[in-house]
Amino acid sequence: MCSLSSSIMHRQRSFEDLGTPLSAVTFCVVDLETTGGSPTDCAITEVGACKVRRGEVVGTFHSLVNPNCHIPAYISMLTGIDQVTVAEAPPIETVLPNLLEFVKGSVIVAHNARFDVSFLNVALERAAYPRLSNAVVDTATLARKILAGEVPNNRLETLARHLRCAHKPSHRAYPDVLATIDVLHHLIERVAGFGVTTLEDLMQISATRLDGTFKKISLCDRVPRGVGVYRFIGNDGRTLYVGKASDLRSRVRSYFYGDPRRKIRNLLRETQRVDYDCYDTLLEAEIAEAREIARDMPSYNRTGKRSGTWFVKIARGRNPKVSTTRSPKDDGALYLGPYPSLRPARALIEALRDAARIHRCTEPKKCHGCVFADLGTCVGPDSVHEEVVRLAEAITSDPAAVLDALVERMNRLARQERYEEAAEIRDRGALLERTLMRGIEADAWAACEELVIEVGGKELRFRRGCLDSPGDPAADEWKVLSSWLRNRGEGASVVSVRGELALPVALGVRLRFKTRDRE
Repeated sequence: MCSLSSSIMHRQRSFEDLGTPLSAVTFCVVDLETTGGSPTDCAITEVGACKVRRGEVVGTFHSLVNPNCHIPAYISMLTGIDQVTVAEAPPIETVLPNLLEFVKGSVIVAHNARFDVSFLNVALERAAYPRLSNAVVDTATLARKILAGEVPNNRLETLARHLRCAHKPSHRAYPDVLATIDVLHHLIERVAGFGVTTLEDLMQISATRLDGTFKKISLCDRVPRGVGVYRFIGNDGRTLYVGKASDLRSRVRSYFYGDPRRKIRNLLRETQRVDYDCYDTLLEAEIAEAREIARDMPSYNRTGKRSGTWFVKIARGRNPKVSTTRSPKDDGALYLGPYPSLRPARALIEALRDAARIHRCTEPKKCHGCVFADLGTCVGPDSVHEEVVRLAEAITSDPAAVLDALVERMNRLARQERYEEAAEIRDRGALLERTLMRGIEADAWAACEELVIEVGGKELRFRRGCLDSPGDPAADEWKVLSSWLRNRGEGASVVSVRGELALPVALGVRLRFKTRDRE
């Protein structure tokens, strides 16, 4: 792990850390003239292209194209290209090989790029070439974001006039290419003031709101690429938000690229600096994130989340009453849980009612023909308390009895063509199964005194589901380990185990045991 200051002192930063500098990018500005607006029904009549690097032209390409079809009169009036003009020109199939060689290895730039690129791709497919794979920058989209409110529209003629470009478009391929180059350079100069200095930043601008928060993107200047945890810090030094990323720089900068959520805009307004820590593996980063959230309780990590736990209470006595509660008491009742929300707690109660004779009314002692009994959904005074307690005590270790009862009822409803009710039972059973599985996982990790696994060539030691590393473990840290195994743990190897390791199959199959003994 490295801190912000130590990474600056001890790590030589490279272009790969920051992205591709715009000064190192070769842009190939392209413009086409065509017989109409549909790439499938119309054809190309002229191709113009120009390669520029560091603001200077390094190559040009221009060719008229015989479309082998009629050129409408209005197109000829607009462009000056008619049948006579292209009579001796080569067909597009002859032009394409040279054009592909010309654009190879460059970033394609065009004004309304979708139009030009779609025409080229259709022509390539018809000539049995692969589609263009170049990165594409659209100056019209850039202008829409960067010059919003300055210009009445984003047509090339309007932009060239507004920016006082040296070249004016004329609905011919090569002059329009020169005008597009001028517009591109003006737009790059504009965004440079916001800290956009790499190709990756420029590609993201099309999704950016250049509001008062975007200028804070400079806070990310020293954030490297690589796995780690990032923190948005406010005025008083408190942590506003904590997150993890497999690419710190890309993830942190993405917040400034016009996220429409009000929560994110408010977060950026309060942020005064961005800190980070680097890790060797994403698993370590995920655990560090969980620990920091538990320790600092950042306000933006908690916004919109309901915290708390729920329990299912089974009152002891002749007639068992089953209900939900926030916290258990020393009252002789049986408590199941905790559950992260009210929904799985209620699902468990419904499952118990499907598997045993349990009251639905609020006062079992007074249940003598209640409305629920009249509807056939309450068992009346004949509920069997011992059966309910037995099921409740066994459910966390062997939930099959309850789940099997749900499956039986679901199938019975389906046979009766009561499909909506059967679907409700299915969904409730799936929720209950997931909830119970988490409890089984918690018990499994608690029973494992020590587990050493190898991840990405590094050995990580876990004690009862918590990573053996500096810092206090987070509550339920085992959930991070289970989630990582479930979603990313393919190939993780067990080096050694002390104690019992009895994971559910869904997690256990993700772990493979080393054939060698650990030294």
